[in-house]
Amino acid sequence: MFGVAAAVRIIVLSTDVESVVLGGGISALGDRMLSRVLTELEASAAASPFVRSLHLADRIELLPPGSPAAALGAALIGTATHEQETVAHG
Repeated sequence: MFGVAAAVRIIVLSTDVESVVLGGGISALGDRMLSRVLTELEASAAASPFVRSLHLADRIELLPPGSPAAALGAALIGTATHEQETVAHG
């Protein structure tokens, strides 16, 4: 659970995504794993006003167990759920 929570922090800090979709083996463990990850995120938020301001626990979404979505599928579902603004580079 510590590793998953750390990964969520890194993803949010490096890309500022609105949600992090957890799938695979993590979603297979369901609420058991999710509650432990959320507890870890809440503990880190309690220790840091900056981390608290990120609202990490609120950004977590869990795919249903047995979902056929792989890592790419989870990314696509997250994108479709939260339409991102398009930024033109040039």
